[in-house]
Amino acid sequence: MDGQRSAVMMISGGVDSVTTAYHVAKEMRPKNMLLVFADYRQRTYRYEEFCIEQVSKDLGFPLKKIDLRWLGDISTSVLTHPEKEIAETRHEDLWDPEKARERILKWWDPCRNALLLLVGLSHAESFYISKGERYNVYIGIRRETPVPMKDNTPEFLAEMNRLAEQATHHGGYEISAPLITYDKDKVVKLGTKLGVPWEYTYSCYAGYGFRDVEGRRLPVHCGVCSNCGRRKLAFRDAGVRDPSVYAK
Repeated sequence: MDGQRSAVMMISGGVDSVTTAYHVAKEMRPKNMLLVFADYRQRTYRYEEFCIEQVSKDLGFPLKKIDLRWLGDISTSVLTHPEKEIAETRHEDLWDPEKARERILKWWDPCRNALLLLVGLSHAESFYISKGERYNVYIGIRRETPVPMKDNTPEFLAEMNRLAEQATHHGGYEISAPLITYDKDKVVKLGTKLGVPWEYTYSCYAGYGFRDVEGRRLPVHCGVCSNCGRRKLAFRDAGVRDPSVYAK
């Protein structure tokens, strides 16, 4: 690696990606950093966008929004089809491997994480070609339990790094997910240490509007989808108060 590199951070507004952004910004201290957020017609776009705009201001790094809405057009994911109902996930089903396997395709957008990383890599290569500055690409994916999605694993990252060598003219870029081996409660502990404003992170799959809380406009989590369930458990297991607003 040639010197202290800059960073392209792919950010979604959730606990994992926002904590990764704070980790990269505050502990890795890149020369420059660009936050990149994609619109792929996810039903929670406006809540994620709201949170990321607050994070961008807090970190003092610019935010770029990317149009990937065509991905939502071809996806069958519940996340990109607001007409589809999101069922409540019971606490005991969160750690049931069979139930987890059944849920994966409900949330799977075709090649999403690979596309996001290629978007980040394109920006990194552009910066090097145009101004000779090296950027690495970061993403907040994490190996979920009990069953990981294929594009949330160390094996996926290794393949994307191999692709980066062949997909770019100069090569030498690094694609990284620093928290990929962390359990979610460990992510919460790290984020708390780094000063992540948890009220400006959004995990809900459903999207539940906004609410004024003590003079602040905050996004509301449904409180019953599988992602809300994992979020609640992570804060509980980390021993950290969750300041987020839940409808249920």
